[in-house]
Amino acid sequence: MAAVPGEMEGKMRKNLRYLSSLCTLFSFLALAANAQDIPAPPEFAGVRAYIEQGIRDGLAPSVAVAVIKAEKVIWAEGFGYADLERKMRATSDRIYILASVSKPITATGLMILRDQGLIDLEAPANRYLPGPKLKSYFGSADAMTIRKIANHTSGLPLHYSFLYDNILPPPMDETVRRYGFAATEPGSEWNYSNLGFGILNYITEVVSETPWRKFMENKLYDRLGMSRTSDHVRKGREADATVMYTPDVAGRFNRVAPYVFDHPGASIIHSSANDLAQFVRMHLNGGIVDGVRILTEKTAREMQTQTSRRPDGSGTGIGWGVGTYYGHQCFSHSGGMPGVATWIRAYPNDGVATIVLTNTDRRTMADEVTSRIAAVFFPEGKPPEPPQRDKPENDPSGFVGAWNGRVVHFDGDIPVTIEIKDKDTVNVKLGNANLQAREVRFDKDRFSGRVDAAIRTQDSYHGVPTIDFRLKREGNRMTGTAVALASGYFALSHWVELTRGQ
Repeated sequence: MAAVPGEMEGKMRKNLRYLSSLCTLFSFLALAANAQDIPAPPEFAGVRAYIEQGIRDGLAPSVAVAVIKAEKVIWAEGFGYADLERKMRATSDRIYILASVSKPITATGLMILRDQGLIDLEAPANRYLPGPKLKSYFGSADAMTIRKIANHTSGLPLHYSFLYDNILPPPMDETVRRYGFAATEPGSEWNYSNLGFGILNYITEVVSETPWRKFMENKLYDRLGMSRTSDHVRKGREADATVMYTPDVAGRFNRVAPYVFDHPGASIIHSSANDLAQFVRMHLNGGIVDGVRILTEKTAREMQTQTSRRPDGSGTGIGWGVGTYYGHQCFSHSGGMPGVATWIRAYPNDGVATIVLTNTDRRTMADEVTSRIAAVFFPEGKPPEPPQRDKPENDPSGFVGAWNGRVVHFDGDIPVTIEIKDKDTVNVKLGNANLQAREVRFDKDRFSGRVDAAIRTQDSYHGVPTIDFRLKREGNRMTGTAVALASGYFALSHWVELTRGQ
């Protein structure tokens, strides 16, 4: 007997519900299969309790942790929500954007080419730049070598640029034309530079004759099984991507809109705690992991060797920060930008490493979890003391007068006069704008002060930036930078030179 239309409709609805249940089950099983969490050993119970309480207290939406000991991952776990709106739980396989933890990864790609004899670390970076060249206002641009860029002593000043609303950054040649200059003599000072690592990823692309994304995936990520790592969320991995959040004044987490950079090698890499564990194991083991050699042992160790010195006494090798933590030698890197705070610390003499990823720019959890894990491994050690900063003298006596000169801007020089009357009265004429400086400081031979002034910066920003003058006096001459600042958007440095009127 044939079924009547109503019965057929009912059976179809029942079958659809059954199929829907199966799809949900299979999706759950697939998710479970991807989540390669490893339970924490008992000694980390206190760290786990801290993370769980921190999540409840709103210190971060999520935290992903991986811990390495004796070449093995002994703990890998996610806490909280990778996506608050969808209630998507964090795991050690969720994909986080890394911010500056990208730098040692970018440096590793560069050093693959060095091992192939295609890059000379002591050569001027300009040798490898096909278009506009770096310039130096002190000494020679030839002294701006690959090594000095990698250890932050090339003279390149403060720089970061985040672009929103699907606006693309200018080509790297244009970024070099606008901002590629040394504001201090190359090799003379340590000055952290995101632009430097954008230049290094560009050089990697030029020398390898391969798009940077493809080169890094083929020569590094895929060889190590880092299938969740690239300069974007790979196709098919979209469900594993975390959402970035920033807290408001009430402690509520707000989504951070996606953004891109004009310094991708410094900040753009996406990865998971488990993928990063593979990367760090390779560096701990002298360039090889699970039988796959990425770098020669000499090169891997060279990256971990200090070749520059920061003001706090630690230093930088090639991509890695180098120093001690809890009394033990380590190489490391942290990351922080809108919606992101991250840490990698590795202790080569102990065969230990920690990875902590969070999807908020509030640094508390990333910093504290890294510290608490170190305390478990090294109970005899002590956390480092915060650096002691000398109080500025705030004595303007050597600066009084009218200083005339220019701000070098990519659209053309802007005339500037800074008239210093006393420590509270500093007038600035920038172009046609007459302004009074605030947050003025005088410290030995240094002057700093801020004004708000409209200059062209990036296409995704429509406000008036703060111009932060950071100048050094030598007799009747002051030089340095005017940094265009907009929180969450950019810090873009422009060369300044001034002469005191007679």
